[in-house]
Amino acid sequence: MIPTKEDCLKLMTQCGMLGNIMDHSLEVARVALFLSTELNRRGQNLDLSLVEAAALLHDLTKTECLRTKEDHAFTGSKLLKEMGYERIGKVVAEHIRLSKVIDPFRISEEEVVNYADKRVKHDRIVSLEERFQDLKERYGHSPRALESLDGLKEETFKIEQKIFSLLDFDPDHLRERLPENP
Repeated sequence: MIPTKEDCLKLMTQCGMLGNIMDHSLEVARVALFLSTELNRRGQNLDLSLVEAAALLHDLTKTECLRTKEDHAFTGSKLLKEMGYERIGKVVAEHIRLSKVIDPFRISEEEVVNYADKRVKHDRIVSLEERFQDLKERYGHSPRALESLDGLKEETFKIEQKIFSLLDFDPDHLRERLPENP
């Protein structure tokens, strides 16, 4: 069961998602859908509806978690699973850090949404370097946090390499290749 884009937008509003988080999620969905479509043209088998819904809903509980300090990947996943969106909940759970072994021959919906999220700073597409610099400034308040972000950065560069090894353009040209917003 996968909600439509309209259903996702309603759910985002019902959950009180802040406007800036909604703008971020819309751009993440645009990037994730574009990459998934391009990857499917090159033999991957990504579920575009799943990618779009998971990308739109990846920060579903972030507004609330800013107040409670809970892990929004966990709470968003849990809420979506409780609503009957089991598969979307699994992708949302993985949008910050992938927990499972990556199949070297297949790109997963989790990888695409995870990567798209890392390429969007607020509502702008940026390089991984710029995005991780921003994350360090916002969340790197301890040596442990900085170490965790460095590990996450390394993992994300590996996902980027895997995705772009199949595409006919490099990550620096993502912004130019993306179709304009309708």
